[in-house]
Amino acid sequence: MIPWQQAGSSPNPSCRQIPYTVVSVFIATIIRPIHRLFAWDVSLNTRIVGLLVPLILSWAISAPAFAKDSQNATQGTDVSPPVAGQSSPTGDNSFEPKEENSFLSRVKWKARFGGSDFHVYGSNTFGVGIGIKGNYATADGTKLEVLLTVTADFDRSELDSDHIPVWSKSYFKAEKELLSFSPAFNLLGAGDFEHKMNTVSSIEQSADLMTGIKLLYETDRGELFAKFGAGGYYLEIDDDLPGEYSDYQRDDLSNGELAWFQEYKGRLDFAEKFSVSAKFKNFRSFDSVSLETRKEIELAYHFRPDKQFVLRAEKTGYNLDEFERAAGDNGLQALPFDHDIYYQAYIEFGF
Repeated sequence: MIPWQQAGSSPNPSCRQIPYTVVSVFIATIIRPIHRLFAWDVSLNTRIVGLLVPLILSWAISAPAFAKDSQNATQGTDVSPPVAGQSSPTGDNSFEPKEENSFLSRVKWKARFGGSDFHVYGSNTFGVGIGIKGNYATADGTKLEVLLTVTADFDRSELDSDHIPVWSKSYFKAEKELLSFSPAFNLLGAGDFEHKMNTVSSIEQSADLMTGIKLLYETDRGELFAKFGAGGYYLEIDDDLPGEYSDYQRDDLSNGELAWFQEYKGRLDFAEKFSVSAKFKNFRSFDSVSLETRKEIELAYHFRPDKQFVLRAEKTGYNLDEFERAAGDNGLQALPFDHDIYYQAYIEFGF
């Protein structure tokens, strides 16, 4: 019997640090928005609160679960060798050492691959993208989800000849049940981070870090939820502007502020293998000015338990008033392209 199979031995506790590594990677992607945060035209105290409160509340949701997982990892696990002539769980007769209690072994990983069309005011930019998504449930019921997608465009945009044809979109979400009204109806605490960078539209970068609550009604036929929260919102306009806008400086084209959001989603499962969903999300300043609105619709065909083909469309509208120059400066708009539509067709599968 090799050492790791001995009773009382446990998987390498260092694997428990992986959740912190995943979070650190996402924090690294928002270094620039955080830097821009301190350029806001608000008091220093407001900037600090807007940055720290969502981070602290999100950590409070997930940290106890990670601590409990780490404690469980040190208690040891009995692992017995397979009985002679009996197949291993993988279906063959060879026994491969596996740390069943490690973080990685309990993450439900999915990959996706497909094509897309980014439509901006009559301009269509086609591309191909890949993505990876992970779902993880901690010992105390906290649900974590992470997604990273990268898209390469087939051609250059007609609107931005300097556009580098690779862009990314990602999110990190944490949810934990706070109160259960019934088996189907629950109140959850939630922390979200979303980031998008280098799109072919006039948006160079957008990021939001929010904490809030989620009212969820879920059955075996679908789900409905309403989500509300607050935190920091950041938007940066592409600095590769046409010549008539050349008097805009990079600092003129970014804006961050405290904001709140509302989000609604419905999903219906039908005909055993199909599902359709729609989502609406709106970010607003505390002055009740709409900053960004997203509308999504999705149709999925689940042809295997862990495989699905998805058609998806997302329309996003942005409020660019913060970037407009006064009429005395020349009255030019930062860029008139204040909304875009992103079409996707992809296959997603577990591994």
